[in-house]
Amino acid sequence: MASVKAVVTALRNIGRLPQLRHLSGSKKSFEDLVVPLTVKSASTINDVNVGVEFGGILAKDALASVLSQFARRPAVRKLGAEHGLTGKFLLQALASFRRYCQESAVLPVDLHIMLSDILQNSRHVDDLFPLFLRHARQVFPHLECIEELKNISDLRLPQNWYPEARSIQRRVIFHAGPTNSGKTYQALQRYLAAKSGVYCGPLKLLASEVFHKSNAAGVPCDLITGEERCLANGQTCSGHISCTVEMLDTRVHYEVAVIDEIQMMRDLQRGWAWTRALLGVYADEIHVCGELAAVDLVKELLVSVGDEFELHSYERKTPLKVLDSPLGSLDSIQPYDCIVAFNRNDLFKVTRQVEASGRSVAMIYGSLPPGTKLAQARKFNDPDDPCDVLVATDAIGMGLNLSIRRVIFYSLVKVTLNESGEKELEPISTSQALQIAGRAGRFGTFHESGEVTTLRMEDLPALKAILTKPTEPINAAGLFPTLEQIEMFAYYLPKATLSNLLDIFVSLSAVDENRFFMCNVDDLKFLADMIEHVPLTLKVRYVFCMAPISRKKPFVCGMFLRYARKFSRGEPLTSDWLARTIGWPFSAPTKIVDLIHLEDVFDVLDTYLWLGYRFTDMFPETEQVRAMQRELDVLIRESLQNMKQLLKTIQVAGLFEQQGLNFDSRNPATAANAAAVAKDSSTKMKQATTTTTTTTTTTTTTVRKGGVIQSLIKQGLLTPGMLGFILQTRSQRISFCNVSFSWRRIRPNKTILTTNRHQQNRLACCCAINVLLVVDLASRATDVPPGDRCDTCRFLARSFEKGFNDTNKSHFEGGNTAWENENLGKYSTSETRFIEIMELICSKKSKHVKEESKIKNLESKCHAMAEEYEETLETWYYHNRKEYPDLFDWFCIKTVKVCCPDNTFGASCAPCPGDPKRPCFGNGICEVMNNVLYVEKFVEKKKIDAYFRAVEADLDRENVNVTGDIRENCAGTVIVIFSKFIPTKRIFCVNVRLKCAITLFNICCTACHESCKGGCNGEGPKECHSCRAGWIMDEDTGCKDIDECESSPCTDQFEQCENTPGSYKCVCAEAFRREDGVCIPDPDVPRPKPVFFGLLAQQVLRYASYFGLLLSFLLILLRPKTPLIVLFTCSLVIIALIEAGHAVRMLNAIFLGDQAL
Repeated sequence: MASVKAVVTALRNIGRLPQLRHLSGSKKSFEDLVVPLTVKSASTINDVNVGVEFGGILAKDALASVLSQFARRPAVRKLGAEHGLTGKFLLQALASFRRYCQESAVLPVDLHIMLSDILQNSRHVDDLFPLFLRHARQVFPHLECIEELKNISDLRLPQNWYPEARSIQRRVIFHAGPTNSGKTYQALQRYLAAKSGVYCGPLKLLASEVFHKSNAAGVPCDLITGEERCLANGQTCSGHISCTVEMLDTRVHYEVAVIDEIQMMRDLQRGWAWTRALLGVYADEIHVCGELAAVDLVKELLVSVGDEFELHSYERKTPLKVLDSPLGSLDSIQPYDCIVAFNRNDLFKVTRQVEASGRSVAMIYGSLPPGTKLAQARKFNDPDDPCDVLVATDAIGMGLNLSIRRVIFYSLVKVTLNESGEKELEPISTSQALQIAGRAGRFGTFHESGEVTTLRMEDLPALKAILTKPTEPINAAGLFPTLEQIEMFAYYLPKATLSNLLDIFVSLSAVDENRFFMCNVDDLKFLADMIEHVPLTLKVRYVFCMAPISRKKPFVCGMFLRYARKFSRGEPLTSDWLARTIGWPFSAPTKIVDLIHLEDVFDVLDTYLWLGYRFTDMFPETEQVRAMQRELDVLIRESLQNMKQLLKTIQVAGLFEQQGLNFDSRNPATAANAAAVAKDSSTKMKQATTTTTTTTTTTTTTVRKGGVIQSLIKQGLLTPGMLGFILQTRSQRISFCNVSFSWRRIRPNKTILTTNRHQQNRLACCCAINVLLVVDLASRATDVPPGDRCDTCRFLARSFEKGFNDTNKSHFEGGNTAWENENLGKYSTSETRFIEIMELICSKKSKHVKEESKIKNLESKCHAMAEEYEETLETWYYHNRKEYPDLFDWFCIKTVKVCCPDNTFGASCAPCPGDPKRPCFGNGICEVMNNVLYVEKFVEKKKIDAYFRAVEADLDRENVNVTGDIRENCAGTVIVIFSKFIPTKRIFCVNVRLKCAITLFNICCTACHESCKGGCNGEGPKECHSCRAGWIMDEDTGCKDIDECESSPCTDQFEQCENTPGSYKCVCAEAFRREDGVCIPDPDVPRPKPVFFGLLAQQVLRYASYFGLLLSFLLILLRPKTPLIVLFTCSLVIIALIEAGHAVRMLNAIFLGDQAL
């Protein structure tokens, strides 16, 4: 331990540790994550240069030759590898060492003497390696603790993390069976009979159900979820606990434990929680429930730790039949049917169609609050309720008891996440299909059997193939770095961010890949990046980032950031503050987007409760927030009763039908691919079998040109005729294309096609239709609204410029040898450098300029634009960057034309209203706002007030838009805005320093005092919230001007300082004028005439006076008489007058220049 502390101390004494690049997605090498530090060279010699005294001056040319020879030595590469210097590390260390030796004015004595001896051939060049290694460890300090980092990230034996569980002999009973087989019931019977027990479920709904059933059976049970704690006995803990699997305490001993849905070990996001529960639960008897596919892996893991294993198999209690005919039409819906779709767009579309036929529909999808899901389930199950049709997503697969007779799959395709964190549009798996289909004919309802089918005939063969295909065995269980491991990493790398620590941990981690895998950490890194600039301790930051937040919900993410900011300031987050911030209370929604916003608000309250149980002092009012959540749950529940009205005004941002192509997830081509995938389980490439001959059908497809299609048309690569043919063919079964393919998302809006190499040419020809449609869909999934294009382009340009600057000095810049010129000399203009810049582009880790730090969620949009205009960026890089150094101006304004120059607005970049020199009459900043917030005509005043209170809380003034008539005395009429992405063509003058007088619908915004920063409460400097630069807050007068002239800021000797409001200016002295930034004499100003006589007369009189003085002095010495003394005195007076005139003339010359001479 002492050696470890010594290493850490040495690392910290270096000054700072390496900066680490942020990489997302698949696992990257450690070398890609570490940025070398710069070892500063000595630029001046402060003392005697001992090295020069002993070794003499080093010739630069000879020194460069020696360093080049050293860099090419095989022995250097071999020795470097032994000390961790491989690949990029070695190259970068050699580059740094060379610069240090050549640029430093004084070298360490031992290095100087060593180089001198090598130059004199008294030492071999290989003897330089120990000194090079010393320098390399300054460039890469982690080299001294790499083994400790590898030991910390060694995850090959996760069973050793739980000493309590390893201290006892555990008996494990695996209850394996399909849905509706009673496996969980048997496990819970043993749980209720035990003296103490814990139930670990995948959902809050399941944990809550066991909690209520246990207490109803007379067994006191406590409920523990991420957001809720309920004690059966009020203040004391019970012997039984029902919890979500993440909340299991592995240090508490139980007689019986139940782990439900064990197959979730394979989940890429949450799988680690089931692995932890299985290996770490401290219980004598463990009942594991799940699919038969998990048996082999569970048995292997348990036997390896010495636990006893038993297997109990179960069969389904009621028959499940796959029908031979599809539903065909939604008009054929029958009572107790459940239609399953896999995206919210399809869900609302089906609901609208079914309700149009006069039926009452219940809806269940993932983002609904748990109470609302239960209410919808009760509504559907109640035989006395007119609601007899259920429309749902795969959220019904767990946690709900539903009286479903028939399950109808609307489509068989959903977006999934693979092991590399890439999104894929793939058919549902056998496990997912069985889980959903098994909801039909549940035992205990009045249905004796269950049925399952599809809506369309094209999907039915695929469904049968999926359901009959054997479930693939689970081969690996998920793991995730613990807080303790991350804290140990931070101990060795104290300057790294949490996101960087996770990247390095994943890169160095060692996992037994035959039994485990590393869960996806992208969500945690996303939140870590979001709050990176907020000052929090590592432990607090880690806990915050573990909150269950969806990155797809900007409003929830924004509130999460506000939570972190307020927490960092040490201000308790009260329910009053929360209510003001979110605009509480809410009224009944009138549109679907309003309903979705209420769901997001519910998640915001959930996040507050989740954090409240971990930081009770900073989130003190959980009960008040829980009451708000119950009220909101009721409001959402009532809104679903009015779904028919909501669907009439459906406006769901981001849905496929509003993205251009009227994409249907039930595409026959997609269904054919799904069937092919389901039939073939032997190969990872998922090659499809030849499809059968099908009937060609023609459908009418409406396309709004945009995205990739529009880009292809603009470039001339696609004609309207070709587009028409493609759209006509799109709905046909393509029998001649026998290759199944999937689009894999490498990063947002970047896709690659995975297929067999021998079939690539054929695929390129026969699947062009599918390629075009899928690429267009992928590009539109994160399509940028028009108003965001400029922000995205600015973000991209600044990111590219930052990457360009970061790579400016990261390699050699040429040398004296052919090897260096060939390999390294042209890096500054090389394709390698361009690729490196593009790899890091759009990264938040690159610390963009301040105006970019406020732009949220632009990474995916930036990547999409980078993909679209990569060739344009390449043109600037190779041909235009010298002529046009400002990439934003060349790329965004002049080339892509998504941004307007200053003081213009609109698609045509029209001049802003008012005088060109004073746009908006000086009342605001003229900006184009194509996507504005919008409010219904009749809005309650309290909503307006709540909105501006929320804005004022965070000083988020950029969101306040002013529109209407622009006047001299008012910045305009403000229309309050709530709903995003509504296009408008109005002119906006945005004043970032607002003083708002609120009326019912209009807000007149006028400028605050010029000294105010971040808004004001009224007129004058005393009403400012804070002061701008150049002003200081005074208790009596408010913002007070700072007199900068007191510190003499003007450096020119002929300048004078003049103080101005909030600043100062330097002006030239009298008789001087400024030219090229320098004060010079003004020739137009009259000069004073010479004193006494002209220059010649002055000189003659001067010399005559000196001669007379000398003659008088000699005569006085010879004959001391009074006349001579008078003559001598007169000479002295004349000389004094002449010298005074000469002094005046010289002063004039100093101040007025040579013209005064």
